[in-house]
Amino acid sequence: MILVLSNVANEAAGEMVGMFPRGAASLVTASDLNQTFRAALSVGDFPPSEITLGGTRTTAGEISGVVSTISHFLPQEFYYIEAADREYVCAEVSAFFIYFLSELTCRKLNPPTPKRLSGLGLHRVEWLRVAAGCGVPVWPFAFRNGTPAAETEPGLEYLRSTIVGESLVEKDAPERVGGYMRSLSLALSMPYLSCLFVRPGGGDYHLAELMSVPDVRVPANREAIAAFLG
Repeated sequence: MILVLSNVANEAAGEMVGMFPRGAASLVTASDLNQTFRAALSVGDFPPSEITLGGTRTTAGEISGVVSTISHFLPQEFYYIEAADREYVCAEVSAFFIYFLSELTCRKLNPPTPKRLSGLGLHRVEWLRVAAGCGVPVWPFAFRNGTPAAETEPGLEYLRSTIVGESLVEKDAPERVGGYMRSLSLALSMPYLSCLFVRPGGGDYHLAELMSVPDVRVPANREAIAAFLG
């Protein structure tokens, strides 16, 4: 069973589910969580814990892949909960899913972190430091009123690159960019990364932006994710 975690506004998440054989994937959102997800977990014996996804019974150990297209739930998604309790319920459900996803041993795009359902949750300075540490050139930026602002100049070339597992989605990406993407994915322990590179005047590519929450709205990304999860 493939678990796709998303929200009702992301129609592409449903398309992602449809790319797998019927009944092999299930979409879970906070807006229908009371209908699509039920679990009776055993902390001491997690794999055989019973899970119900969209009416289909399975076990935690039988979940073979996860795609988390959101970094967090929103209180307003829990419309079926009393308004005064939504903030609390959202926090509790988020904490539960971070634990649940962390315990799963299957392939995950992307694995959770202590404060996020998917992706890094790192400050820009932190992931740029990691990038520089593994030999990836970084594009200069300055803080303005506490917000990072990239330094720009005329004549720049921009390149978007996405990696899923060890493969680049963009098949025509320069070999050097491919090497940078693989180094970043390994260093950050994130099988999915989407990066924006800047190239000044025919020189080397410099990392300017990094996104770690899978974007399934892009058809090529969905194809690559489906292939990665088998």
